[in-house]
Amino acid sequence: MNAATTHNVPSSDECYSLLERYSVPEHIIQHSEMVCRVAVFLAEHLNEQDQKLNIPELRAAALLHDLTKMQGLAEGRDHAKSANEVLSNLGFQRIGEIVGEHIRLKEKTGSQVLSEEEILNYSDKRVLHTRVVSLAVRFADLKERYGGNGLDMNAVERIARLEAKTYELEAKVFSTLHFTPEELPLLLEHGGKRDSQHKE
Repeated sequence: MNAATTHNVPSSDECYSLLERYSVPEHIIQHSEMVCRVAVFLAEHLNEQDQKLNIPELRAAALLHDLTKMQGLAEGRDHAKSANEVLSNLGFQRIGEIVGEHIRLKEKTGSQVLSEEEILNYSDKRVLHTRVVSLAVRFADLKERYGGNGLDMNAVERIARLEAKTYELEAKVFSTLHFTPEELPLLLEHGGKRDSQHKE
């Protein structure tokens, strides 16, 4: 750990150094940057509604969530778990914990308090490559890529369960926000401000 590390949260420079060290391709970095943008945007608005999300932790975790994705694909490993291990070994335990749940969340209580893990998990599900899309579009892509067009029934069933849980998470995230999931891409595009057509 060096002087740039504050409270075990890597700085932006450290995040990009890690992405370079682990040979993360540019297209995955761009995806991670968009996930970061979505996550921070949601967290800032949720904190205005009395949530207590740690934005520096969330920002770092979003930038680093696919740190070991290429190795994971090559080795058939869960890249969320391997990135958690890497980050924890570097002294960034909390960032690793958040990253470790970006694919699948551990079971949560019924609390309406949102965690950084939930926001990263949801934000990643809203970004297809570098575009903010609906959950329907994102999961259609996941089914096509990992479900073998319906041929791998185990994968299809896993994705279907994950999709149902993500819709539940979406309802929880937006339950106190003053905009809808459908409005999110437009709000991000316009810097978080609604135009006159989107005012309530």
